[in-house]
Amino acid sequence: MLVQPRIGKLEAFEVTISGIVQGVGFRPHIYRRAIELGLNGWVANSPEGVLLYLELESDRIEQAIHDLLLDLPEVARVDLWRINKVEPTHLQGFEICQTLSGGNFAAEMSPDLAVCADCLTEMRDPGNRRFAYPYISCTNCGPRYSVMTSLPYDRKNTTMRTWKMCQQCDEEYRNPYDRRYHAEPIACFECGPVFNLYEVDADGSSFVIREGSAKSIIDSIVILLESGGIAAIKGIGGYHLACDAFDAKAVKRLRDLKFRKEKPFALLVKNIEVAKKLCEVSGSAEQLLGSRSAPIVLLPETNTIEGIAPDAARLGIMLPYTPVQHLLFDYGAPEVLVMTSGNRSSEPITIDDDEALDRFLGIADAVLVGERAIARRLDDSVLELGDAPRFIRRSRGYAPSFVTKIEAQGTFLGVGSDLKSTVSLLVDNKALISQYLGDLSYFEVQESHKKTVNDLLDLYSVDPSSVTICADLHPGYYSTRLASEYSSDFNAKSPYFFQHHRAHIASVLAEANVWEANVVGVALDGTGYGDDGTIWGGEFFFGSMNDGFTRIASLEQGVLLGGDAAAQRPLQALAGLISSDAVWELLGSDIFGVAPDSFKTTSSLRASLGQTSTKTSSAGRLFDSFAAICGFVRPMTYEGQAAMWLESLAASLEDKQKKNVSPYYFSFDQSVMSYQGALGQAITDRLNGVSPALIAGRFHAGFCDAIANLVLNAVTLYQVDTVVLAGGVFQNQILSREIISNLSGNHIQVLANRRLSCNDENISLGQIALASFGNVHTQTLGKSERVES
Repeated sequence: MLVQPRIGKLEAFEVTISGIVQGVGFRPHIYRRAIELGLNGWVANSPEGVLLYLELESDRIEQAIHDLLLDLPEVARVDLWRINKVEPTHLQGFEICQTLSGGNFAAEMSPDLAVCADCLTEMRDPGNRRFAYPYISCTNCGPRYSVMTSLPYDRKNTTMRTWKMCQQCDEEYRNPYDRRYHAEPIACFECGPVFNLYEVDADGSSFVIREGSAKSIIDSIVILLESGGIAAIKGIGGYHLACDAFDAKAVKRLRDLKFRKEKPFALLVKNIEVAKKLCEVSGSAEQLLGSRSAPIVLLPETNTIEGIAPDAARLGIMLPYTPVQHLLFDYGAPEVLVMTSGNRSSEPITIDDDEALDRFLGIADAVLVGERAIARRLDDSVLELGDAPRFIRRSRGYAPSFVTKIEAQGTFLGVGSDLKSTVSLLVDNKALISQYLGDLSYFEVQESHKKTVNDLLDLYSVDPSSVTICADLHPGYYSTRLASEYSSDFNAKSPYFFQHHRAHIASVLAEANVWEANVVGVALDGTGYGDDGTIWGGEFFFGSMNDGFTRIASLEQGVLLGGDAAAQRPLQALAGLISSDAVWELLGSDIFGVAPDSFKTTSSLRASLGQTSTKTSSAGRLFDSFAAICGFVRPMTYEGQAAMWLESLAASLEDKQKKNVSPYYFSFDQSVMSYQGALGQAITDRLNGVSPALIAGRFHAGFCDAIANLVLNAVTLYQVDTVVLAGGVFQNQILSREIISNLSGNHIQVLANRRLSCNDENISLGQIALASFGNVHTQTLGKSERVES
């Protein structure tokens, strides 16, 4: 583009640019474009993102910004820019300046990214100085949040700060025309971290370091995997445990040692061609697998692998995203590897090297230890494909990130729920959501929660005493106690507590930036503390973010026999929901496959605790109950197992059968949806020899119809045209697809979580969204209080 001669008055402008614009090659891009365009000024990182200074005629500023932002680096994203006229300083030329300080940092961080094609080409070139270097990266790829210790994202604020760059790396780092310009993790064999191999000694009592070149170390791991061994391998956000997925003995051994009885393992495959041998891979799935976020994607399996995903119809597939993973396949590793989190079942992923050598003794035959420290845990993200990609777990490659904008006075901290915990921070009207943290019943996860809260406050220079802390209403949640602890430690005002299912609804509206409109909200999950002290989980609301949400209907209440144990035992859940003793006794028939002792024990529990157990309207327990009727009468070994099994059963019906499924009947009396008739129909069907798959199909059809009909009645009654679907039960693809189809056909706008998972990962966002509205009422430890914003 030719530079136009100046014909007007010279003026100066500061342009504040926000989005993902730090650590992704944005400044060198602006520099190169500015030089091409003949512009005068400078560009620098700033607390809000990037600050651009330009001197030119006022009628050229908009076009200049447009031209500068053309063809941005692949992972950069500009959300908005703001122009401010200032006094000119009469610069000649254009330069990149040092990061500007002052004020709270509110720039969005780039999440960790898969290694790029350019780096892979160099890593595979024997003539390149980074040949086989396991930490190769550039501004277009590599670690970000996992190595960041504070903002701004400069090398001194990362775990790479202890490695001084060699002359060649330093020259690349300082050259605006090099793709490694200010690539903070830049390194090579001469000046950077490497991997070391620790192998278990002869008597299995300790790990011993094995000396060798990078190639010999990778060769050793490959030989180990080929021979049925288990390797612990350090990744971007933590350690993985790996073995040959087609070696059934190795897979079983890993399950036994990891205490992971039946929960599906994720698979790392060599390339997309290998993925297509195992699963149905659509064009959108291939695109998602190959994206820079490189998540695990759940895909319909076409080739069953023994022991990988028992009772599941989908496999969790990911492509290699770290240099080490690519090197493993380059050097001959089995083309399909189990690649599961480096932990025992349900514990947080291991990130510390000494802890790895201690924790994996007795599990792994070798540990591949990388010298670069991991600043914080990041599990692999998991997505599924429906009408659009949907999160099951949101972490590496996506988090933390700003997911919405909420106009509010002050800073808000949402501490989330206990299961699938996350943390949300509303700072400068931007809602930042952390990575998935895990189950707060584990001490390590509690410590991760505390570290994440402190990290986010530190990263964004937030005064802890100024924070409004928001938590779940459940008095027994650890997150609730953490909220009070933070309040005391930070010398902040007392926390506000929000009802679980209202937070689910609020998270969807916050994502969609719907603040004033009245909606009908449906929240379906397993557990959430209700206003009345019972356990909710099948709830219907009317209201808005402005005026709050009124519960207008619910599933009928059963009882939680044995409390939380009912969530792990489908037969026990069923015993608590069936109201008729005569119907319950039918379950004693041999056709249901219930062991006599188990039936007797559950019957005794039903008789002794039926009147005193906690009441529940949980949709999760309803799905567990129908799973028990269909044959899942053993205890679950992981959360949601029975419901996932029931969904797989329903999905297994042939298309012709699906079209002719007769739905079970759910009655509706005033504000309560009853499932007693449906339970009775299902039990009778099973006694009459109807297949479990057809029973599962009839349940799904009936439940979807009942919810859609209830919602349509509410939409008419309250005169709204927007419906919100929220809560973990909506991870069921049949449920979400059919209900959305039924409602959308009636000219209703249906909103659901898209940028976050529909499960409890979104609770922290819902909490800060609710807290940001001064006229929202909530329960605060037994009394109603008004939240002042």
